[in-house]
Amino acid sequence: MKQNYTRDELWERASLRAAMHIRGLWEEKGSSDTRLLEALFLPDTFTVVGRSRAYVAPGRREHVVPRVVVVGECHDMLERGEPDAAIAAFIREHVKVVLVSKEECERMDRRDQLGLRQAMPAGWKFGDDVFARLAAGA
Repeated sequence: MKQNYTRDELWERASLRAAMHIRGLWEEKGSSDTRLLEALFLPDTFTVVGRSRAYVAPGRREHVVPRVVVVGECHDMLERGEPDAAIAAFIREHVKVVLVSKEECERMDRRDQLGLRQAMPAGWKFGDDVFARLAAGA
């Protein structure tokens, strides 16, 4: 029977599903897929936290912490024996999306020269400002 969930409960359930799928693939293959952190599992309703001033629809979605960085830490958490609930909480904290214009996205992609396309700035660690990558690439 269908239940009525609060927004927070739905966000918790979605992140837990993503954590469980990450765990399942990690247990079976030793890795998982960054696409588990996309809208199919984690709807934009929960992950989109803002938009740039230059954003014009349709624009692009930019993860403030690259998915590969988040999934890598999820794998490390699994290695340490962390439960799915802890991984789900980590996902809720670090999977955030900002809507940007196509031009901004292209500029950010060019910042690969800075090494920030799929990485956070040097010295950044979990617990630091999740928006540091966007600020460094601005």
